[in-house]
Amino acid sequence: MFSLLSLFKPKEPEVRENTFLVWEPCSKSHGEVLPGYVKYLLDLGFEVSVLTTPKNIKDGLFSRFKDEKLFINNMSQKQIKKYFKKSDLSKVKGVLVTTIGKLCDSVHYDDAYKTFNPAADRSKIFFVEHEAKASVDEGLWKENLITLRKLNYKDAKSVVVNPHYFGKTQSAAKNDGITRFISIGALRAKRNNANMIVDAVRKLHNEGIRNFKVTIVGKGHLNDIEKELRPYFEIKGRLPYDKMYDEIEKSDFILTSYDENNQNHRRYITTGTSGTFQLVYGFLKPCIILEEFAQINGFDDKNSIMYPKAEEYYKAFENAVSMSESEYAEMQNNLNASAEAIYAESKNNLKELINA
Repeated sequence: MFSLLSLFKPKEPEVRENTFLVWEPCSKSHGEVLPGYVKYLLDLGFEVSVLTTPKNIKDGLFSRFKDEKLFINNMSQKQIKKYFKKSDLSKVKGVLVTTIGKLCDSVHYDDAYKTFNPAADRSKIFFVEHEAKASVDEGLWKENLITLRKLNYKDAKSVVVNPHYFGKTQSAAKNDGITRFISIGALRAKRNNANMIVDAVRKLHNEGIRNFKVTIVGKGHLNDIEKELRPYFEIKGRLPYDKMYDEIEKSDFILTSYDENNQNHRRYITTGTSGTFQLVYGFLKPCIILEEFAQINGFDDKNSIMYPKAEEYYKAFENAVSMSESEYAEMQNNLNASAEAIYAESKNNLKELINA
């Protein structure tokens, strides 16, 4: 179990003789990657001391994750930056910064080191990048940067370390009677995926398929949706991590809703990825995904339900609702095998990067 005492020790992080620091400098995004990166470092034999916005901890980011070699620090971002300006890092094994884009402009990566003491050993500092396009376009991409998935853009290479561990989770059998879908993100007309989800629900309703629910974890309302469709939706609003974990565990399928004609969606198969995929791997909940977006993100017709184009999105819903418990169990087993393979490769990649 992590040290509760460390929650009341600001100013400096908990550091022991074999400590690796993991720092998420972003206050609003990317917190979900922290447990997965911590797990890799623990499995590589390090003690891990986590630095993140206190709200992430309060919201239960590590609520499913307990380990005697894990320490959670209650420091503000200002205190964290002050510590790194002062420390030469001689007392730690390394520092993993899980969003480099908060330390520099995601093009001039050497500027990220200005956050640290000039005497700090740069070989101990490792960075995660969530969007590679700008730096690749400028010819300034660095191949020792960590990405969550293999890049598919101008032959750019990176160190792929995919964080999808959230702690002890329950991968239950398919719900009996009512199939439950979950979407992480707001349900709003201006969101590109909102209409796809509503249209799919409408088509199933019109076909007489009524035994399903769609949970939305995010903001939104049902005012613009026909009254007869509203009972299919549960709008949960923005949830803390522990409550979101609960909702995912109660669901059967995680929704993505990509449109092959939407250029804004192309980043999910080129220079970036989605946190939704980490939840799919971590909770072993099969996803609904566009065929073109499947393979590069680790999915196929054995571990997910695919649709060939946006206009056939609703058919994936139909396939999910009609799937038997045994078929669902087999899909979960296949998804688990995929997640384990990704984990093994990622762990080895991180080990090689640290030891380089």
